[in-house]
Amino acid sequence: MLTTNVKDTTTNPLSGFYQYLNKTSDIAIVIDHKLNILYKNPKASLRISGNKLQVLISDHHKKEFGLLLNKIIIKKIDTCPIRILFADDIWYECQLTNLLDDVEVKGIVCIMKVDVNNNHLSDEQPGTEQFYRTITDNIPSIIAYWTADLRCLFANKAYLSFFGKTENEMYNTKIDKLYTREQISKYERFMVEALKGIAQKFERTIEEEGKKDRIIITEYVPDVEDGHVMGFYTLIYDITDLKLQEQELAINNERELFNHKISAVFSKGEDLKAVLSTVLEKLVAYGDFLIAEVWLTSVDKQSLSLMAHFASSDIAESFYQNNKNFKIQIDGEGFVRNIWKTGRPQLITNFDQHEPFLQKDTVRPAGLKSAYGVPLIDNTGAVVGVMMVGLNNSKVPDQQFIQLVESVSTHFAAEIVRKKLELELEQIFNSAPDIIATVGTDGFYKKTNPTMLRLLGFSEQELLNQHFISFIHPEDLDNTSHAFKEVIDGMALHYFENRLRKKDGTYICVAWNVTPATENGLIFCAGKDMTDRKNSERELTTLNQKLEYQNKQLRDISWIQSHMVRAPVARILGIINIIDSGESLLNDEFREMIQFLKNSAHELDEVVGQITALSKDPEK
Repeated sequence: MLTTNVKDTTTNPLSGFYQYLNKTSDIAIVIDHKLNILYKNPKASLRISGNKLQVLISDHHKKEFGLLLNKIIIKKIDTCPIRILFADDIWYECQLTNLLDDVEVKGIVCIMKVDVNNNHLSDEQPGTEQFYRTITDNIPSIIAYWTADLRCLFANKAYLSFFGKTENEMYNTKIDKLYTREQISKYERFMVEALKGIAQKFERTIEEEGKKDRIIITEYVPDVEDGHVMGFYTLIYDITDLKLQEQELAINNERELFNHKISAVFSKGEDLKAVLSTVLEKLVAYGDFLIAEVWLTSVDKQSLSLMAHFASSDIAESFYQNNKNFKIQIDGEGFVRNIWKTGRPQLITNFDQHEPFLQKDTVRPAGLKSAYGVPLIDNTGAVVGVMMVGLNNSKVPDQQFIQLVESVSTHFAAEIVRKKLELELEQIFNSAPDIIATVGTDGFYKKTNPTMLRLLGFSEQELLNQHFISFIHPEDLDNTSHAFKEVIDGMALHYFENRLRKKDGTYICVAWNVTPATENGLIFCAGKDMTDRKNSERELTTLNQKLEYQNKQLRDISWIQSHMVRAPVARILGIINIIDSGESLLNDEFREMIQFLKNSAHELDEVVGQITALSKDPEK
């Protein structure tokens, strides 16, 4: 093999081939595959200094020349023309002859002459190296080209920047000169496969001291020509941001799924304390916490009570069992109290050195080192409680941890407020003295309260399984059907009466207030039992009718008294007066009897007058 030193034609005898090169008027050199100049004739010595051809070639044409040289070597091409632009902007027509297998030369002969006609493509036109470099330097991908013997013939700007190399360091340099053996070994198997003509694609993480890790996708795309693998292109995409987004999306999806599980627990449970205990158990498992607590404010907002907790260790749990009914007053200081009062999250580390809610002798064995607490805030901005999680380390929480706890706490607050409202409404629903029911637009009851069941005597299932019309009094069917259609069309009924059939076949009268149908097809109904009132109204009407009849009778009596009774009385009095006028004809005894009759008549007349006065209509 020829040495990398240029042959000294003045001291060493030359073969006939080299003598021929010396006699030619053209520039003649012999190079190896690394562009080292092994020989140059006298004309070349005048034009070329040093023994590195790559230094002389324009940067715009290094890749093109290197690729052609690689093709000659791999495909064993005997001869090939090429135009070369030197760094001083002079073009040369060059003829390359492959004599690598020649025992005397063992190199590639390059005979060059100046292109006096400047017969070449402009380096600004598509197809030239400058054109493609402009493109590759301005795309986000990292691109390089490696020959079959792992020499880099091209690396775009992004590649050089990514690996911290200069173009001169990379160009035509073997990979083992650029990277350590350890670095190469990580990806060597992929390179071997690529040089077999098999495309490779893999993900890797770049770790740099003092910098964030970068995640990249690397592709090795074989350069195959006529069945010969000339080398391969390296395409690298930095997917760090994409991976972070994917991770964040996955975390958000996972949290969303967890929140859905929490919502499912809240929707099924009836007792708030039991629900919270179940949810905290899931939270401890999900976040790998040691303990979790939820404190809720009292109605008067003057104290916090430990509503629920979960501890992953028996030691911590035993403390809760021995210290029930925790309560914190608003006055004073403390970890949970400060979160409640400030409405801001707080972290406490080195927990066993403080006086927290757990005793020190319980904290240490339990492994509790720190706690992170967040306020539970409703949609009005009011603090309704505090959620706290305990950890087995004293690290400052990272952003992911904070986002987890705050996301869960926000969901907790909403669910707690919703659950408390649900329980309050449920209590109203169950204890309301009036009928409360929901009906679908399909005409079937969806839910009925105990009052309705009690009044009608049906079970809830019996009511839900029949169309509501089947319970309506036949005389009320038309009006009720018409009203139902109006409700479906969006009208509200503020007062509507109909009669409902009871299980024993009798009917009750109900006055309804009904909302319009909602988007999900529910109609909310509130009904008041008017049966007793209706019965009372009927009884009152009957009584009034009776009184009217009695009044009529009294008026009749009064008329009889005033017209029929008083007439004979008047006649009696008249007779008496006549008899009385003849006083001399009467003896004393007879006169006494007449006087008694007279007094009795006056007395009778007075009584009749009183009866008549009492029986008169007071409104007349």
